[in-house]
Amino acid sequence: MKVVLYGSPVISFDEDLRERLPTEFEISGVDYDSTERELTAAFVGAEAVIAVRYDESIPAVPSLRLVQVPGVGCDEIDISLLPTDATLCNVHGHGDGVAEYVVLGMLQWCHRFFEADASFRTGSWERSSRLQADPHRELSGCVVGIVGYGLIGRAVATHLQGFGVTTLICNRSKPATDGLHARSFGLGDLREMAEQCDFLVVSIPLTEATRDLLNKEVLDSMKSNAVLINVSRGPIVNETALFDALRDGNVGGAILDVWYNYPSSADDRFAKPSKHDFASLSNVCMTPHISGWTEGTVERRWTTIADNLMRLAKGEPLLNIVNREASTP
Repeated sequence: MKVVLYGSPVISFDEDLRERLPTEFEISGVDYDSTERELTAAFVGAEAVIAVRYDESIPAVPSLRLVQVPGVGCDEIDISLLPTDATLCNVHGHGDGVAEYVVLGMLQWCHRFFEADASFRTGSWERSSRLQADPHRELSGCVVGIVGYGLIGRAVATHLQGFGVTTLICNRSKPATDGLHARSFGLGDLREMAEQCDFLVVSIPLTEATRDLLNKEVLDSMKSNAVLINVSRGPIVNETALFDALRDGNVGGAILDVWYNYPSSADDRFAKPSKHDFASLSNVCMTPHISGWTEGTVERRWTTIADNLMRLAKGEPLLNIVNREASTP
C-alpha cells in the first residue's frame, strides 16, 4: 500500500511510521512547495495520505481511500476535493497536553512566576511582600468559561478539578451533567457566559458556524481584567476585534497558542502569525501552536495512524471517521 506524508508538519515522521508498519507499506513524503511534477509523482497510485492540509495543490488521486489528519482539526481539508471513495479520519490523544497548557497559563497569569524569576535574577526584591509589593492573584475562586465542550473542553474541566474554580461551559449541544461544570450555555448565550468569566477558554472546532464566534460584542462583554485563552483555531476569535480589545484594555489579557497565519513550508520560520502586531502588547502571551505538542501526544497519534492504515489494508472499520458536514472549512 502506498502512503504519502504531505507537508512539513508530517514528513519528518516517516521513520516513526515505518517502525509501526510492515515493510510492504510504501511510505514517501512530499512538501507543500514541491513542483507539480513532484506532487504528481508522489501521489500517483496512493491509497492513503496523511496531511493537515488537502487543497487544490494536490493532484487528482482516484486511488485514494483514506485522508488521515494527524490531529483533531480538519478545517484545512477541502472535503469537496476528496475522491469519492476516500474516507476522512482524524486522531485525538492531545487532551491532556492542551489541558495542562491551559492550567499552566492560568497559574502563570495569576502568580506571574516567570516575571518574578526574571526580576529576582537582576538582584531586585521588588516583588517581595517585605517591600510591600502588590499581592498576586489566586486561581482559586475564579470563574472559568469553556467554549466548546468536546474532548479538549472536558479535559480542561477535568484538570481544573481541585483548583477551587467555578467552571461554566458553552457548547453547540447541551451536554450531559458530568459533575465537572456548574452551568452550561448555548452558543447564542455566549455573551452572558463571557461577562461572568475571569478566564475564557476557546476549545471549539473551527467551522463556518464558529468563525468569528467571539466577535467585538462578545469581547466587549468580558471583564476588563479577564483573560482569553485560545487553544483551538485563531479565526474563531475575530482577529481585529481581539487586537483592539487587548490594545485598548477592554480585555485584561490573552494567552494565544493558535493563529491566523502559519508558515507555508519548513523554511518559512518567521512567518507573521497575524496582520496585527500582537507581540507589541504586554498583556499577551504568545506560543506557536504548541499546547498539544507533547511526547505523549506524538506517541498516541502515530500509533492511532498506523492502526488506521493497518485497518485500511485489512478492510476493517476505520477509527475516528469525521462527519464531513461538520468539518467543512
